[in-house]
Amino acid sequence: MKNFLAQEHEKLSLWWAAISAKEITLYLLLTLALLLPVYLYYAALGITGLTEWYRCLRNFAECGLLFFLTELVTRRNLLHPFWRIGYIPFFSWILIFPYVLTHAVNGMTDASFNHLSPYFLTAMAILLLLFFVMNVISRVYVGKRLATLICLALVCFFTFNAFIFLTHYEFMGIMMTSKEMFFALTNTSRWFERIVLSHISLTLLLFFLTLALAFAALYAKWIYRSAYCLSPKWIPKNRKSYSVIHRMLQFLVFFGCLWLFLRWASECFPLHDYETARQYNEYIEYIKNTTL
Repeated sequence: MKNFLAQEHEKLSLWWAAISAKEITLYLLLTLALLLPVYLYYAALGITGLTEWYRCLRNFAECGLLFFLTELVTRRNLLHPFWRIGYIPFFSWILIFPYVLTHAVNGMTDASFNHLSPYFLTAMAILLLLFFVMNVISRVYVGKRLATLICLALVCFFTFNAFIFLTHYEFMGIMMTSKEMFFALTNTSRWFERIVLSHISLTLLLFFLTLALAFAALYAKWIYRSAYCLSPKWIPKNRKSYSVIHRMLQFLVFFGCLWLFLRWASECFPLHDYETARQYNEYIEYIKNTTL
């Protein structure tokens, strides 16, 4: 037991000694460079409550700490190719949802950060989650294409949700809520024919579909190259085994990111609206089948 603890202490000390003050400073600056533009964008949209500690400043501080710890325990800063894979889904959520929610006719009249925090926290969780997924699939030696497709499916799910939300607003003037979701789920053919095609031509829909397929194909290639054809400058020179304590720190940070996603994604489009529409449909069916 003493030998084990001594080895753990030595490994942890070597890991910490290898991290320079310059490296830690870079992690902090990059984290700030990621969060500050988001804060300024929210301010430009006229979102209120940005100076309050509860929710806004606390959420920014917590996410900043989570990003910093993730960079620290993995020793991969925000410029690393594994992080880059998540930037398009991340910025899609950061830019699109607050914009539509504050500009749509049926959106928020007096939007505060308290109302938008689920989208902010989910966007942060998406970036962190995709980074950890890239870390995992990069260690796969058998089934690389399958691993790439799994990561691609996550990227497309998050990105397309945001752009579907934006497209609905741009062509119909309103954001998609549980009411529109209910009609789309219960009368899909009628909704597509009378609502969608009356605002968007079939040719334009096919064009959007072509763009989506091209996006997926290019992104799959990008994921594969980032995971399995990494430039030598991004490969750590020190390949000594990590201590158990260090591995535990990595798992704790990962589960913190996973909890953040699971907690808040259900409060956002489309999961929240889908669940509300489903419950409403179940209630309608219950009323129909109930004999009074």
